[in-house]
Amino acid sequence: MLQRKYLLTFTSDIVNEPITYKIVKSFDLLVNILKADVGDRGGRLLISVEGSGEQIEKAVQYLVNAKVQVKELNEYVKKDDERCTDCGMCLSICPVDAFEIDRISWKISFNANRCIACGMCVDACPPQAIKIGDL
Repeated sequence: MLQRKYLLTFTSDIVNEPITYKIVKSFDLLVNILKADVGDRGGRLLISVEGSGEQIEKAVQYLVNAKVQVKELNEYVKKDDERCTDCGMCLSICPVDAFEIDRISWKISFNANRCIACGMCVDACPPQAIKIGDL
């Protein structure tokens, strides 16, 4: 099973279509909505998709044909534990709580599965211990 992350952008004319439901039912994929910003004028969904490579490709083609803008997120955040000072700036700014603090050791840990690669932590990190890079 493969897992990939995509940013889907919808226009107002298709925002009310059950597109996520269709990719789950028609392509037998597990879809997790990581972040959503949807309104009358359109919207954006950040999703994680899990399934066979062939089914994921078919689902992406369906989305493109449905006039959804699809961008695969193949950049990921990497934390350099040696450089990190555990200041907590990343913890306070992360919109998806990908960083956690151990209340005993006061060390910051990073959960890459939650990360949406928005880059906010990269800009906030004083010792520059966080970078965005390719898989």
